[in-house]
Amino acid sequence: MSIRIHRFSIPVNCYLFDDSNPTDKRQDFEMIYDDWGFLMLPESYTEDGVPTQLVINCHGAGGTVSTDDSQVEHQAITQYLVANGYAVMDVNGLPEKYAAEYGIDIRNNIGSPISTRSYIKAYHYCIDNFNLKTAVFVHGGSMGGISGTNLVLSGAIPVIAHTAFCPVLDTYHEIFLHPWSDGAPKFAMGKIYGLEKDENGDYIYDESKLHGCNPAKNKKAEVYPVPVKFWQCVNDDTVSFAVTEKFIGTIRANGGMAYLRAFPYGGHEPQLVGDIVEKPVGISTFEGTAIAITPAVEEVFIFIRDFT
Repeated sequence: MSIRIHRFSIPVNCYLFDDSNPTDKRQDFEMIYDDWGFLMLPESYTEDGVPTQLVINCHGAGGTVSTDDSQVEHQAITQYLVANGYAVMDVNGLPEKYAAEYGIDIRNNIGSPISTRSYIKAYHYCIDNFNLKTAVFVHGGSMGGISGTNLVLSGAIPVIAHTAFCPVLDTYHEIFLHPWSDGAPKFAMGKIYGLEKDENGDYIYDESKLHGCNPAKNKKAEVYPVPVKFWQCVNDDTVSFAVTEKFIGTIRANGGMAYLRAFPYGGHEPQLVGDIVEKPVGISTFEGTAIAITPAVEEVFIFIRDFT
């Protein structure tokens, strides 16, 4: 069997209830929108026999998952994993029609409860319809760091280990105070969480409305439920290295298996730093083309293999 990509849609409830005040009225509702996902299967995949190991690769804000394409299927880490027998899945985490109705940039799911619900639905779709192992790995990049972290912390699916490149981990310092793309994620936060505005029309940050989706303030993150390793450049000008360092340091102080692999330069692209690895441990060609295996890509692969 050759490598193949399966594209699918799953229904996601985009309604976020407010449980801050007691009420005898109905509090929760359904607002169902379809979100797009994809699953890439390796050549070794079979419908019977030994199940294939699944990796959920959460995309960053530079891309999406659509009806016919996705950001992560073109990434070296995805192609490297698939070339070596892993299946890779991603979902947009923000339904297209919902985003259009609320004027949200489709690339900014910001790791909200909608994103987490979408990943959970996509996980179950893939597990129910394909011969895959039920426990998965979670990877991500940039914004995919917060969507992946919130998925891990939800405890809703079985996760073996978690990896990420330059992960967003703090909704206040990294999305609200220092948003990328001319403020797009801050606007998405205001819309999705229903933040109030001040007299100047600017959103007012309110941690209580975030449904626990700020990893930097989530107590569960302090005793991290799975082994975790992040890769980041010390001069990252998009995502704070200090926030990541503190996050990992807190887990380690509480006895967790957590690592921060720092690069001395490279900005927001740790996966592009360094020379191509001459003799990678895995198969380094994808559909007949050589994959550019940099140190970060190789190290993520090794970390995942250590727990496979």
